[in-house]
Amino acid sequence: MKDLSGLYDEIRHIIESKIGEAGEKFSYGKFDGLGWLNFHYTCSTYDGLFPRISLKQQKNAVHIYVMMWKDGRPLLENYVNVFGKSAIGKGCLRIKKLNEEFKKAICEIIDYVKGGK
Repeated sequence: MKDLSGLYDEIRHIIESKIGEAGEKFSYGKFDGLGWLNFHYTCSTYDGLFPRISLKQQKNAVHIYVMMWKDGRPLLENYVNVFGKSAIGKGCLRIKKLNEEFKKAICEIIDYVKGGK
């Protein structure tokens, strides 16, 4: 297994710096990570606070989950040209390395989510 703790810490620091608060431990099903910008979410299997942004270290990448839509599609789909199609799911961004372009895009994503647009 690849050691991604440095990458995870760097991404966590970026998120915490942009939001201005530490992440809160969040668990749902098999997910166990940190979350920010909680909102009340209700569905058939969940009723409670749910983070708009969450972070989890996986085996081969650090995943940023974003619960936000823009122009009728998941927000992250607007960043395929930056991260590549294979790094983006409907609400998940898989990061294996950070460069300045990735950092800038992550900051833009956080600003958009934080603004609640």
